[in-house]
Amino acid sequence: MAYSHRYTSRKRSAGSAELLYLLIVLAAGVATAWWAGHKLGMDLSSINTVATVLGLNERTGTSRPVGYSAPGLDHSAAASGAAYCGPGQTLAFDGRLLELKQRLGDTMGVPVECAHPGSAVSETIEQTSTGLAEFNQQTGTASFTDGWRHWAVTPRGFVAWEGSQSEPPSD
Repeated sequence: MAYSHRYTSRKRSAGSAELLYLLIVLAAGVATAWWAGHKLGMDLSSINTVATVLGLNERTGTSRPVGYSAPGLDHSAAASGAAYCGPGQTLAFDGRLLELKQRLGDTMGVPVECAHPGSAVSETIEQTSTGLAEFNQQTGTASFTDGWRHWAVTPRGFVAWEGSQSEPPSD
């Protein structure tokens, strides 16, 4: 009987190690699925919802969601020190970006920097409190993204889509 007792105690310690390894593999699988989903543009809203419920969403040291500004911040007063602003220039959307802001409302947030040239010669970009606004003079398209969701006012009209593709869908 002493032999079976030793065997049982060994099996319990091995079982807890197996459980630990299983949990590590499951966590790695979920993390890989999340990463691959973002890279491939899959809809992972259910995983994001679970992560938010569990308190695993990305935060800054001040415990505010990344990309949002503090409520009550006077953006016109902050314009003098904002990036890309000239002397006396105020933070505001203009032209097609203003039209997009009127459609999206609070989703687009408020400008946190003045509009400035983007990577291409014909692009103008402007960081907002909730994402990035862009106007492409070549195509006449004003667009906004929060990183996953996208909205645009194109010459064909208003378009919305989700995913990692920054250009509006062609259909």
